[in-house]
Amino acid sequence: MRRAVTLILAVWAVGVVLAEVVQQIAAGAAVLGALVLAFRKELRLEPDVRAYIRMTLALAAWQLVSPALALATGAAERWPRSARYGQVLDSVAGAAVAAIGTVGVPWALLAGLLAGGWLVASALGLFQHFVLWTWEPPALLKLNLSRLQENFGTEEHPRYAAGGFLFHRLRFSHSAIATLGPALALLARGRGVWQRALAGAVVCAVLLAPFAAFARAALLTGFIVCVLALLLLSRGTIRKTGLAVAAALAVLVAVTPAWRERLGKAAENLFGGERTHAMSVGWRLVKEHPLVGVGFGNHKPAALATQTETGITDLLATDAHNLWLTTWAETGLVGLLLLAAVHGLLARALIRRHRAGSVAATGALLSFVGFHILSLVHYLPFHSSVHLSFMFIWGLGLCARSEDLTRQ
Repeated sequence: MRRAVTLILAVWAVGVVLAEVVQQIAAGAAVLGALVLAFRKELRLEPDVRAYIRMTLALAAWQLVSPALALATGAAERWPRSARYGQVLDSVAGAAVAAIGTVGVPWALLAGLLAGGWLVASALGLFQHFVLWTWEPPALLKLNLSRLQENFGTEEHPRYAAGGFLFHRLRFSHSAIATLGPALALLARGRGVWQRALAGAVVCAVLLAPFAAFARAALLTGFIVCVLALLLLSRGTIRKTGLAVAAALAVLVAVTPAWRERLGKAAENLFGGERTHAMSVGWRLVKEHPLVGVGFGNHKPAALATQTETGITDLLATDAHNLWLTTWAETGLVGLLLLAAVHGLLARALIRRHRAGSVAATGALLSFVGFHILSLVHYLPFHSSVHLSFMFIWGLGLCARSEDLTRQ
Protein backbone atom coordinates (compact mmCIF):
# COMPACT_ATOMS: atom_id res chain seq x y z
CA MET A 1 0.00 0.00 0.00
CA ARG A 2 2.86 2.35 0.74
CA ARG A 3 4.31 1.80 -2.74
CA ALA A 4 0.88 2.45 -4.28
CA VAL A 5 0.52 5.70 -2.32
CA THR A 6 4.00 6.79 -3.39
CA LEU A 7 3.09 6.17 -7.03
CA ILE A 8 -0.23 8.04 -6.74
CA LEU A 9 1.31 11.08 -5.10
CA ALA A 10 4.25 11.12 -7.52
CA VAL A 11 1.94 10.98 -10.55
CA TRP A 12 -0.15 13.78 -9.05
CA ALA A 13 2.94 15.95 -8.53
CA VAL A 14 3.92 15.45 -12.17
CA GLY A 15 0.37 16.27 -13.24
CA VAL A 16 0.48 19.64 -11.48
CA VAL A 17 2.83 20.94 -14.17
CA LEU A 18 2.13 18.51 -17.00
CA ALA A 19 -1.57 17.91 -17.69
CA GLU A 20 -5.00 18.01 -16.10
CA VAL A 21 -5.85 14.45 -17.07
CA VAL A 22 -2.81 13.17 -15.18
CA GLN A 23 -4.04 14.87 -12.02
CA GLN A 24 -7.56 13.51 -12.51
CA ILE A 25 -6.24 9.97 -12.81
CA ALA A 26 -4.17 10.42 -9.65
CA ALA A 27 -7.11 11.98 -7.79
CA GLY A 28 -9.36 9.08 -8.74
CA ALA A 29 -6.71 6.62 -7.56
CA ALA A 30 -6.34 8.58 -4.30
CA VAL A 31 -10.08 8.39 -3.62
CA LEU A 32 -10.01 4.66 -4.35
CA GLY A 33 -7.02 4.23 -2.04
CA ALA A 34 -8.78 6.12 0.74
CA LEU A 35 -11.83 3.87 0.36
CA VAL A 36 -9.63 0.78 0.57
CA LEU A 37 -7.99 2.04 3.77
CA ALA A 38 -11.39 2.87 5.26
CA PHE A 39 -12.76 -0.58 4.33
CA ARG A 40 -9.73 -2.24 5.92
CA LYS A 41 -10.13 0.02 8.98
CA GLU A 42 -6.56 1.24 8.62
CA LEU A 43 -7.24 4.97 8.64
CA ARG A 44 -5.70 6.74 11.62
CA LEU A 45 -6.94 10.30 11.37
CA GLU A 46 -6.74 13.05 13.94
CA PRO A 47 -10.07 14.59 15.02
CA ASP A 48 -9.64 17.88 13.13
CA VAL A 49 -8.76 16.06 9.89
CA ARG A 50 -11.69 13.68 10.40
CA ALA A 51 -14.03 16.66 10.81
CA TYR A 52 -12.69 18.24 7.61
CA ILE A 53 -13.14 15.01 5.66
CA ARG A 54 -16.71 14.53 6.88
CA MET A 55 -17.66 18.07 5.92
CA THR A 56 -16.02 17.60 2.52
CA LEU A 57 -18.11 14.49 1.93
CA ALA A 58 -21.24 16.42 2.94
CA LEU A 59 -20.39 19.17 0.42
CA ALA A 60 -19.78 16.62 -2.35
CA ALA A 61 -23.07 14.86 -1.55
CA TRP A 62 -24.96 18.15 -1.81
CA GLN A 63 -23.24 18.95 -5.10
CA LEU A 64 -24.32 15.54 -6.42
CA VAL A 65 -28.01 16.01 -5.57
CA SER A 66 -28.33 19.73 -6.25
CA PRO A 67 -29.00 19.37 -10.02
CA ALA A 68 -31.89 17.00 -9.25
CA LEU A 69 -33.32 19.45 -6.73
CA ALA A 70 -32.92 22.29 -9.21
CA LEU A 71 -34.82 20.27 -11.82
CA ALA A 72 -37.54 19.42 -9.32
CA THR A 73 -38.02 23.06 -8.31
CA GLY A 74 -37.88 24.39 -11.85
CA ALA A 75 -34.61 26.27 -11.27
CA ALA A 76 -32.93 24.25 -14.03
CA GLU A 77 -34.12 22.70 -17.28
CA ARG A 78 -31.47 20.00 -17.65
CA TRP A 79 -28.60 18.21 -15.99
CA PRO A 80 -25.15 19.85 -16.19
CA ARG A 81 -22.58 18.69 -18.71
CA SER A 82 -20.76 15.54 -17.59
CA ALA A 83 -17.41 17.36 -17.47
CA ARG A 84 -18.77 19.87 -14.95
CA TYR A 85 -20.78 17.33 -12.99
CA GLY A 86 -17.71 15.12 -12.70
CA GLN A 87 -15.91 17.93 -10.85
CA VAL A 88 -17.61 16.73 -7.68
CA LEU A 89 -14.58 14.43 -7.44
CA ASP A 90 -12.35 17.49 -7.13
CA SER A 91 -14.16 18.50 -3.94
CA VAL A 92 -13.02 15.36 -2.09
CA ALA A 93 -9.52 15.22 -3.58
CA GLY A 94 -7.81 17.03 -0.69
CA ALA A 95 -9.49 14.73 1.82
CA ALA A 96 -8.30 11.72 -0.18
CA VAL A 97 -4.68 12.94 -0.07
CA ALA A 98 -4.93 13.48 3.69
CA ALA A 99 -6.31 9.96 4.08
CA ILE A 100 -3.79 8.03 1.98
CA GLY A 101 -0.99 10.17 3.38
CA THR A 102 -1.42 8.36 6.70
CA VAL A 103 0.36 5.42 5.07
CA GLY A 104 3.44 7.58 4.46
CA VAL A 105 4.45 10.47 2.22
CA PRO A 106 7.62 10.47 0.04
CA TRP A 107 8.44 14.10 0.87
CA ALA A 108 11.83 14.28 -0.85
CA LEU A 109 10.47 12.71 -4.05
CA LEU A 110 7.49 15.05 -4.21
CA ALA A 111 9.63 18.12 -3.49
CA GLY A 112 12.02 17.10 -6.25
CA LEU A 113 9.25 16.48 -8.79
CA LEU A 114 7.48 19.76 -8.07
CA ALA A 115 10.70 21.77 -8.03
CA GLY A 116 12.09 20.24 -11.20
CA GLY A 117 8.72 20.39 -12.93
CA TRP A 118 8.19 24.09 -12.26
CA LEU A 119 11.72 25.05 -13.21
CA VAL A 120 11.29 23.37 -16.60
CA ALA A 121 7.68 24.56 -17.07
CA SER A 122 8.60 28.17 -16.30
CA ALA A 123 11.51 28.02 -18.74
CA LEU A 124 9.09 26.79 -21.40
CA GLY A 125 6.68 29.55 -20.41
CA LEU A 126 9.37 32.17 -20.86
CA PHE A 127 10.06 30.83 -24.36
CA GLN A 128 6.34 30.96 -25.17
CA HIS A 129 6.25 34.54 -23.89
CA PHE A 130 8.82 35.77 -26.40
CA VAL A 131 8.40 33.37 -29.33
CA LEU A 132 5.20 32.69 -31.29
CA TRP A 133 4.16 29.09 -30.68
CA THR A 134 3.61 27.38 -34.02
CA TRP A 135 4.02 23.69 -33.19
CA GLU A 136 0.73 21.80 -33.50
CA PRO A 137 0.33 18.95 -31.00
CA PRO A 138 -1.40 15.69 -31.98
CA ALA A 139 -5.17 16.06 -32.36
CA LEU A 140 -5.60 13.31 -29.76
CA LEU A 141 -4.50 15.74 -27.04
CA LYS A 142 -7.31 18.17 -27.90
CA LEU A 143 -5.25 21.23 -26.97
CA ASN A 144 -6.36 24.72 -27.93
CA LEU A 145 -3.25 26.78 -28.70
CA SER A 146 -5.05 30.01 -29.59
CA ARG A 147 -4.33 31.52 -26.16
CA LEU A 148 -0.58 31.01 -26.72
CA GLN A 149 -0.77 33.09 -29.88
CA GLU A 150 -2.53 36.06 -28.28
CA ASN A 151 -0.24 39.10 -28.53
CA PHE A 152 -0.28 41.41 -25.50
CA GLY A 153 2.58 43.52 -26.84
CA THR A 154 2.95 45.38 -30.12
CA GLU A 155 3.62 44.27 -33.68
CA GLU A 156 7.23 45.45 -33.36
CA HIS A 157 7.73 43.84 -29.95
CA PRO A 158 5.20 41.01 -29.57
CA ARG A 159 4.71 39.39 -26.17
CA TYR A 160 2.59 36.27 -25.94
CA ALA A 161 0.70 34.73 -23.02
CA ALA A 162 2.62 31.71 -21.75
CA GLY A 163 0.85 28.48 -20.86
CA GLY A 164 3.66 26.11 -19.92
CA PHE A 165 2.89 22.43 -20.46
CA LEU A 166 -0.77 23.16 -19.71
CA PHE A 167 -0.99 25.39 -22.83
CA HIS A 168 -3.42 27.72 -21.05
CA ARG A 169 -2.33 30.94 -19.40
CA LEU A 170 -4.78 30.85 -16.46
CA ARG A 171 -4.28 27.16 -15.69
CA PHE A 172 -0.53 27.75 -15.80
CA SER A 173 -0.45 30.86 -13.62
CA HIS A 174 -3.08 29.79 -11.09
CA SER A 175 -1.49 26.37 -10.54
CA ALA A 176 1.77 28.20 -9.90
CA ILE A 177 0.16 30.02 -6.95
CA ALA A 178 -0.69 26.64 -5.42
CA THR A 179 2.99 25.64 -5.47
CA LEU A 180 4.22 29.04 -4.32
CA GLY A 181 3.19 28.40 -0.70
CA PRO A 182 5.32 25.27 -0.12
CA ALA A 183 8.29 26.87 -1.90
CA LEU A 184 8.08 29.92 0.35
CA ALA A 185 7.74 27.76 3.46
CA LEU A 186 10.93 25.88 2.55
CA LEU A 187 12.71 29.11 1.71
CA ALA A 188 11.91 30.46 5.17
CA ARG A 189 12.22 27.29 7.24
CA GLY A 190 14.25 24.87 5.17
CA ARG A 191 17.36 23.27 6.60
CA GLY A 192 20.60 23.77 4.74
CA VAL A 193 21.81 26.28 2.18
CA TRP A 194 21.08 24.06 -0.82
CA GLN A 195 17.51 23.36 0.21
CA ARG A 196 16.80 27.05 0.66
CA ALA A 197 18.57 27.94 -2.57
CA LEU A 198 16.44 25.45 -4.51
CA ALA A 199 13.30 26.76 -2.81
CA GLY A 200 14.28 30.31 -3.77
CA ALA A 201 14.76 29.26 -7.39
CA VAL A 202 11.31 27.64 -7.42
CA VAL A 203 9.74 30.80 -5.93
CA CYS A 204 11.22 32.83 -8.79
CA ALA A 205 10.06 30.22 -11.31
CA VAL A 206 6.45 30.15 -10.14
CA LEU A 207 6.32 33.96 -10.00
CA LEU A 208 7.59 34.00 -13.57
CA ALA A 209 4.54 31.97 -14.64
CA PRO A 210 1.88 34.69 -14.08
CA PHE A 211 4.30 37.35 -15.35
CA ALA A 212 4.82 35.50 -18.64
CA ALA A 213 1.12 34.62 -18.83
CA PHE A 214 -0.08 38.21 -18.32
CA ALA A 215 -2.29 36.98 -15.45
CA ARG A 216 -2.90 40.12 -13.39
CA ALA A 217 -4.73 38.64 -10.42
CA ALA A 218 -2.28 35.74 -10.13
CA LEU A 219 0.77 38.00 -10.22
CA LEU A 220 -0.69 40.35 -7.59
CA THR A 221 -1.64 37.36 -5.45
CA GLY A 222 1.88 35.99 -5.76
CA PHE A 223 3.36 39.30 -4.58
CA ILE A 224 0.99 39.47 -1.61
CA VAL A 225 1.70 35.90 -0.53
CA CYS A 226 5.46 36.40 -0.93
CA VAL A 227 5.53 39.58 1.14
CA LEU A 228 3.30 37.99 3.78
CA ALA A 229 5.56 34.94 4.03
CA LEU A 230 8.75 36.99 4.16
CA LEU A 231 7.41 39.28 6.88
CA LEU A 232 5.90 36.55 9.05
CA LEU A 233 8.24 33.59 8.58
CA SER A 234 11.71 34.86 7.73
CA ARG A 235 14.25 37.24 9.15
CA GLY A 236 17.73 38.54 8.52
CA THR A 237 19.33 37.92 5.14
CA ILE A 238 16.48 35.82 3.72
CA ARG A 239 13.90 38.49 4.49
CA LYS A 240 16.02 41.30 3.05
CA THR A 241 16.93 39.31 -0.06
CA GLY A 242 13.36 38.18 -0.63
CA LEU A 243 11.90 41.65 -0.28
CA ALA A 244 14.57 43.00 -2.62
CA VAL A 245 13.70 40.37 -5.25
CA ALA A 246 9.98 41.16 -4.86
CA ALA A 247 10.70 44.86 -5.31
CA ALA A 248 12.81 44.14 -8.39
CA LEU A 249 10.00 42.08 -9.92
CA ALA A 250 7.53 44.88 -9.19
CA VAL A 251 9.81 47.33 -11.00
CA LEU A 252 10.15 44.89 -13.91
CA VAL A 253 6.37 44.76 -14.24
CA ALA A 254 6.09 48.55 -14.03
CA VAL A 255 8.65 49.19 -16.79
CA THR A 256 7.27 46.56 -19.18
CA PRO A 257 5.02 48.35 -21.72
CA ALA A 258 2.71 45.38 -22.28
CA TRP A 259 2.23 44.98 -18.53
CA ARG A 260 1.60 48.70 -18.00
CA GLU A 261 -1.20 48.56 -20.54
CA ARG A 262 -2.52 45.34 -19.00
CA LEU A 263 -2.60 46.85 -15.52
CA GLY A 264 -4.21 50.02 -16.82
CA LYS A 265 -7.24 48.01 -17.93
CA ALA A 266 -7.56 46.17 -14.61
CA ALA A 267 -9.70 48.75 -12.82
CA GLU A 268 -11.97 49.15 -15.83
CA ASN A 269 -12.45 45.37 -16.04
CA LEU A 270 -13.17 45.02 -12.34
CA PHE A 271 -15.36 48.08 -11.85
CA GLY A 272 -17.89 48.27 -14.64
CA GLY A 273 -16.29 45.86 -17.10
CA GLU A 274 -16.66 42.18 -17.91
CA ARG A 275 -16.24 40.97 -14.34
CA THR A 276 -18.90 43.32 -13.07
CA HIS A 277 -21.20 42.09 -15.83
CA ALA A 278 -20.59 38.42 -14.95
CA MET A 279 -21.07 39.06 -11.22
CA SER A 280 -24.32 40.95 -11.80
CA VAL A 281 -25.74 37.95 -13.64
CA GLY A 282 -24.53 35.69 -10.82
CA TRP A 283 -26.35 37.87 -8.29
CA ARG A 284 -29.49 37.66 -10.41
CA LEU A 285 -29.38 33.85 -10.26
CA VAL A 286 -28.85 34.01 -6.48
CA LYS A 287 -31.88 36.26 -6.01
CA GLU A 288 -34.06 34.00 -8.16
CA HIS A 289 -32.96 30.72 -6.51
CA PRO A 290 -31.34 31.55 -3.14
CA LEU A 291 -31.86 28.28 -1.25
CA VAL A 292 -30.92 25.41 -3.59
CA GLY A 293 -29.48 27.28 -6.58
CA VAL A 294 -29.61 26.25 -10.23
CA GLY A 295 -27.68 23.04 -9.67
CA PHE A 296 -23.97 22.28 -9.42
CA GLY A 297 -22.33 22.90 -12.80
CA ASN A 298 -25.41 24.65 -14.23
CA HIS A 299 -24.28 28.28 -14.00
CA LYS A 300 -23.64 28.64 -17.72
CA PRO A 301 -27.01 27.43 -19.07
CA ALA A 302 -28.81 29.36 -16.33
CA ALA A 303 -26.88 32.54 -17.13
CA LEU A 304 -27.40 32.14 -20.89
CA ALA A 305 -31.15 31.84 -20.27
CA THR A 306 -31.02 35.52 -19.24
CA GLN A 307 -29.08 36.57 -22.33
CA THR A 308 -31.89 38.51 -23.98
CA GLU A 309 -32.23 40.69 -20.88
CA THR A 310 -28.66 40.85 -19.57
CA GLY A 311 -26.64 40.56 -22.78
CA ILE A 312 -24.31 38.04 -21.14
CA THR A 313 -21.89 36.42 -23.59
CA ASP A 314 -21.15 32.72 -23.94
CA LEU A 315 -17.69 33.15 -22.39
CA LEU A 316 -18.78 35.31 -19.45
CA ALA A 317 -21.71 33.02 -18.66
CA THR A 318 -19.36 30.24 -17.56
CA ASP A 319 -19.30 31.46 -13.95
CA ALA A 320 -19.67 34.59 -11.82
CA HIS A 321 -15.90 35.18 -11.57
CA ASN A 322 -16.03 34.71 -7.81
CA LEU A 323 -15.88 31.50 -5.77
CA TRP A 324 -18.57 32.35 -3.23
CA LEU A 325 -20.99 33.97 -5.65
CA THR A 326 -20.75 31.11 -8.15
CA THR A 327 -21.16 28.54 -5.37
CA TRP A 328 -24.26 30.33 -4.07
CA ALA A 329 -25.76 30.61 -7.56
CA GLU A 330 -25.16 26.91 -8.33
CA THR A 331 -25.73 25.15 -5.01
CA GLY A 332 -27.74 27.72 -3.08
CA LEU A 333 -27.36 28.86 0.49
CA VAL A 334 -26.93 25.26 1.65
CA GLY A 335 -23.95 24.74 -0.63
CA LEU A 336 -22.49 28.11 0.34
CA LEU A 337 -22.60 27.27 4.05
CA LEU A 338 -21.12 23.81 3.46
CA LEU A 339 -18.25 25.29 1.45
CA ALA A 340 -17.59 27.87 4.19
CA ALA A 341 -17.55 25.07 6.79
CA VAL A 342 -15.13 22.99 4.68
CA HIS A 343 -12.68 25.85 4.29
CA GLY A 344 -13.04 26.88 7.93
CA LEU A 345 -12.22 23.36 9.15
CA LEU A 346 -9.33 23.13 6.69
CA ALA A 347 -7.88 26.44 7.90
CA ARG A 348 -8.21 25.36 11.55
CA ALA A 349 -6.41 22.07 10.91
CA LEU A 350 -3.60 23.72 8.92
CA ILE A 351 -3.09 26.48 11.50
CA ARG A 352 -2.78 23.88 14.25
CA ARG A 353 -0.06 22.01 12.35
CA HIS A 354 1.68 25.22 11.35
CA ARG A 355 1.95 26.21 15.01
CA ALA A 356 3.31 22.75 15.78
CA GLY A 357 6.16 23.35 13.30
CA SER A 358 4.95 21.53 10.18
CA VAL A 359 6.63 23.01 7.12
CA ALA A 360 4.13 21.28 4.83
CA ALA A 361 1.21 22.81 6.74
CA THR A 362 2.84 26.25 6.60
CA GLY A 363 3.17 25.92 2.84
CA ALA A 364 -0.42 24.70 2.53
CA LEU A 365 -1.63 27.62 4.64
CA LEU A 366 0.14 30.12 2.36
CA SER A 367 -1.37 28.30 -0.61
CA PHE A 368 -4.78 28.57 1.08
CA VAL A 369 -4.37 32.35 1.45
CA GLY A 370 -3.40 32.64 -2.23
CA PHE A 371 -6.41 30.57 -3.27
CA HIS A 372 -8.84 32.85 -1.49
CA ILE A 373 -7.28 36.05 -2.81
CA LEU A 374 -7.54 34.70 -6.35
CA SER A 375 -11.08 33.46 -5.71
CA LEU A 376 -12.28 37.03 -5.28
CA VAL A 377 -12.03 37.52 -9.06
CA HIS A 378 -11.91 33.94 -10.41
CA TYR A 379 -13.96 30.79 -9.90
CA LEU A 380 -10.92 28.54 -9.55
CA PRO A 381 -12.78 25.16 -9.37
CA PHE A 382 -13.87 25.64 -12.99
CA HIS A 383 -10.41 24.45 -14.07
CA SER A 384 -9.90 21.03 -12.50
CA SER A 385 -6.14 21.26 -12.97
CA VAL A 386 -6.06 24.38 -10.79
CA HIS A 387 -8.44 23.08 -8.13
CA LEU A 388 -6.61 19.75 -7.91
CA SER A 389 -3.25 21.52 -7.58
CA PHE A 390 -4.49 23.36 -4.50
CA MET A 391 -6.18 20.24 -3.12
CA PHE A 392 -2.92 18.32 -3.50
CA ILE A 393 -0.97 20.89 -1.48
CA TRP A 394 -3.69 21.19 1.17
CA GLY A 395 -4.02 17.44 1.57
CA LEU A 396 -0.27 17.08 2.05
CA GLY A 397 -0.38 19.80 4.68
CA LEU A 398 -2.81 17.67 6.68
CA CYS A 399 -0.76 14.48 6.47
CA ALA A 400 0.69 12.98 9.60
CA ARG A 401 4.39 13.53 10.22
CA SER A 402 4.38 16.40 7.71
CA GLU A 403 6.85 18.25 9.95
CA ASP A 404 9.49 15.74 8.84
CA LEU A 405 9.73 17.30 5.37
CA THR A 406 12.99 19.14 5.96
CA ARG A 407 14.68 16.08 7.43
CA GLN A 408 14.58 14.07 4.20
